[in-house]
Amino acid sequence: MKSECQRYLEDPEANASHPDTCVECAFFAEIGADDAPRRPIVIESLPLAPWEEAKHRPWPLILGGALAVLAIAAAVFAAAGATPMQVLRRVFPNFDLILSTVRLLGEGVEHAPAGLQIALAISFVLVNTVFYLLLRRAPKGIDV
Repeated sequence: MKSECQRYLEDPEANASHPDTCVECAFFAEIGADDAPRRPIVIESLPLAPWEEAKHRPWPLILGGALAVLAIAAAVFAAAGATPMQVLRRVFPNFDLILSTVRLLGEGVEHAPAGLQIALAISFVLVNTVFYLLLRRAPKGIDV
């Protein structure tokens, strides 16, 4: 720090002409002044962050992998002599069976003891309250 800068810092009013000759003091005088003009920072384009798709994405490789999986699946179905719908019908039960199971479960809860029904209702309210509070919480991370 120069002696002129030190004198300016000690008594800015007596050395008011110093910022005209010193770039650093002029900068700090402008920042510290309440009536200093505010200039907007103009940035043409910021560099992309890694989470903002800054990395190269190998879309041809991804598409080729998906097509290879589809080709292998089609070959397996052809070798088995079945269509995908036939396999789904064998794997999943009949819709009427699923519907009757849901009805039986509903009747079971309806005829359950009162203590179990109250416990189910309280647990339903508590779980949804926790979900609501988690959604209302302020996010942590880059949004803070």
